[in-house]
Amino acid sequence: MNKVLVLGGSGLLGTAIIKEMDKYEKYEIYTTYYEHLPSINKELCFKLDLEDVENINCILKNIEPKIVISCLRGDFDKQLILHTKVAKYLKENNGKLYFFSTTNVFDNDYSKPHYEDDAPNSRTDYGRFKIACEKSIIEILKENSCILRIPQVWGKDSPRLTELLNTINNNEAITVFPKLFLNVNSDEMIAKQLSYIIENRLIGIFHLASEDIDNQSSFYKRLIMKLGFDNTLINENLEEEGYFALESKRMNEFPEYLRVNSKAVIKYLTAK
Repeated sequence: MNKVLVLGGSGLLGTAIIKEMDKYEKYEIYTTYYEHLPSINKELCFKLDLEDVENINCILKNIEPKIVISCLRGDFDKQLILHTKVAKYLKENNGKLYFFSTTNVFDNDYSKPHYEDDAPNSRTDYGRFKIACEKSIIEILKENSCILRIPQVWGKDSPRLTELLNTINNNEAITVFPKLFLNVNSDEMIAKQLSYIIENRLIGIFHLASEDIDNQSSFYKRLIMKLGFDNTLINENLEEEGYFALESKRMNEFPEYLRVNSKAVIKYLTAK
């Protein structure tokens, strides 16, 4: 039995990953949480406190995972320390780390979409933190590391969709950005793509995003219409412009059913 530890298992992405990985009998899925127990695999959960520097060492010693998947949130500096500890543990025990990063590692350049081999360049604390984690993990684990950069992620229970529905139901205006281009993905699809990467022992950096780059305003308006709202108040913000998007040179490594576009994400979100 291969032991897998999901860091941040109570969040949107962590929950989807546990559900998907549970389909494979050869994996025993453990997870961490901070405030709220995950809805599944509760008997295999460990509370993780970033304030306790020894906490992660105790968890790793108890579980002895061969695979760690990180979709953790929390204090940036403490997360960096934690991920470095995890990487060093996995190096000593010949394990692998799958780290979820973000489009924000490129947020200092909105002039174009970015590929896996583009050099990260961020102007935000969040983007710089993710870059630091990526570098530390790759330096320690080399071919036993996998960096998974993701775009705007949607799910049927995602805070992003909940906020959109609440704004509409409160008769408030939805702000859209007609000059901003992005791509998206769903929690469910990312979990499936990750499972494929693990099963096929793929390594390196992946951009797990929809293959099309969509106008942000168009995506939101189409989603709102598919959700059944015809008279939503729209506020157009013309100040934000450019590309907040990921391109991939590696999508040919995935089968067709694991390749996604914005239309498929909307269909998933609005399916009954």
